[in-house]
Amino acid sequence: MRHVADTTRFAVLGLYLVLRILVILVLVAGVGGCAPRGALHFLPGAEVEGAAIQRVFVATNRNLAQPDDPRIVAQSFGATRDPALHYARLDISIPPTHAEGQIEWPGAANVDPAKHFVVTDSTRLASQRDFLRAIDAALPTGSKEVVVFVHGYNVNNAEAVYRLAQIGHDFRARAPVVAYSWPSAGSPRGYVYDRDSVIFSRDGLETFLTDLTAGGKRRVLLVGHSMGTQLVMEVLRQISISGDKSVLRRLNGVALISPDIDEDVFRRQAARISPFPEPFLLAVSQDDLFLNISAWMTGKPTRLGSIGTRDALSDLPVQVVDLSGLEGGDRGGQSTAFTAPAAIERLRSLAGR
Repeated sequence: MRHVADTTRFAVLGLYLVLRILVILVLVAGVGGCAPRGALHFLPGAEVEGAAIQRVFVATNRNLAQPDDPRIVAQSFGATRDPALHYARLDISIPPTHAEGQIEWPGAANVDPAKHFVVTDSTRLASQRDFLRAIDAALPTGSKEVVVFVHGYNVNNAEAVYRLAQIGHDFRARAPVVAYSWPSAGSPRGYVYDRDSVIFSRDGLETFLTDLTAGGKRRVLLVGHSMGTQLVMEVLRQISISGDKSVLRRLNGVALISPDIDEDVFRRQAARISPFPEPFLLAVSQDDLFLNISAWMTGKPTRLGSIGTRDALSDLPVQVVDLSGLEGGDRGGQSTAFTAPAAIERLRSLAGR
């Protein structure tokens, strides 16, 4: 009878664990959305009165899924990993009807540049040298700053590019903006794959930042989002341990948005980074559904991006901006910093824009 009871208990426990996993998948899928994934729509030379053109540079260690089709130069960056870095430049037309914080995605048909984000020009840059020359040509007179954006979990290349175009436009960025597009699976079920891709991508991002800041010609404002913040911190730690401090000295600042990092891990990472970049900003929110799920999966009450009090990090040289309770963000709270007009205004004022 005891054997039967134990078998029943283990069966109930197994069913409970399965149900927990199913709940997590349903919730994560809800955060990611059920609509078809974002895709770049190319309308070369399209011009609309009142539209704004936001240029986005791309550095990526995604594979070249369709390298022979020049019409889809950036769409060809897929989800699988490539040890080599690839580069591209895209001009994104943002419609005159654009609402701050939004990406006006086209549907599968009836793409209209008067209403939707579209790509009006795209070029694959053949080498790191070509990429750096293009960046230099885009620098405003007298400026050295380049903004590098490291996207988060469950993001395909099109989504990374359009999100950065929206950020660059809404935050009124004068500096060239670069998407470091690491190989996320672009799937709500790809959390573990994405975590492994972060580890895979460390050397690529280190190489990219080293090349970008070489010789002191350029300085970098480094922005990470969600799981991309883990990549940012690992790379800063890796650079510091290597002994080459020049990259760290050429950072104009670091911003971690909704960081999906364990607080204890963040402290250990920060302890090995010297010199520590300043200013160093953390944008957090207790309304972030995804981070709450992530914390629940780890058995801890919070992730770094959902800490409940600024005092928790008062011993570190970081500035914590709490975006909890702001209206107008995305439904899961993961991208409030980019999608809620009040958050955009607050962060824009901190940046002095």
